[in-house]
Amino acid sequence: MSLELPKNCEVNRIIPKKTFYERVNISTSLKQEFIDKLEKIVWKYKISQDNLNIYKTDEVEEIEIFELVLKEKYDVKNIINVITISIPYQILFKITFKNDYRYAIKYENDIINSKWNENIELSINGLDLKVVYENLVKQIAGIDNNSIDVKKELEKIKEIELLEKELNRLKINIQKEKQFNRKVELNKKLKELENELEALKGE
Repeated sequence: MSLELPKNCEVNRIIPKKTFYERVNISTSLKQEFIDKLEKIVWKYKISQDNLNIYKTDEVEEIEIFELVLKEKYDVKNIINVITISIPYQILFKITFKNDYRYAIKYENDIINSKWNENIELSINGLDLKVVYENLVKQIAGIDNNSIDVKKELEKIKEIELLEKELNRLKINIQKEKQFNRKVELNKKLKELENELEALKGE
C-alpha cells in the first residue's frame, strides 16, 4: 500500500475470519458473507505511541491497518462493521481483489471508501493519533487537508451524492415524459437542483 511505515510497525499476521463472526452475534447471512466473499484478513500494521512516537489520545489509542483479500469484487461494508465492532481501535482497511484495490475507513457511523484503483497517496500526518486518524479519513474521502470540521465535510459529501442521484433520476424521468407541460416542470426542477449542487460544491 502507499503508506511507508517503519519496520517496527509491521504485524503481517493472518486473523482467522471466525475470530469475528463467532465473537459478535450476527445473522447467518452475514456469517456467510465472511465465508463466501472473504479470502482472508491480514493485520498488516499497527500505529501506536510505542512504535511511532506519536501521542495517543483518549479517543484514538492505536490505528490498525488491515488488508481484506476478497474472493470477488464486493461491497464489504457489513464485514467492516462487524470487524470494527469487535476491535476497540480505529482501523484503516485496504480491500483487494486480484490486482484491484480500494481503501476504507470508518468515521463515527459512516464507512468512507475510495474508488477502486484510485491513486491515493496515504501519509501519516499529525501530532497525535486522533489527528493522524482524521487526516487518513480526509485523504480517503478527498477532503481538503486544511478543513478542520471532518464531520461537516463528510455530511457535505453525502448531500452532494444524494443530489447527484436525484439529478440522474430526474433526467431519466424527463426523457420518458411525454406531456409537454410536465416536461417543462421537470426541467425547471432539474435546473434548480443543478444550481443547488453547484452552490454546494462551491462552498
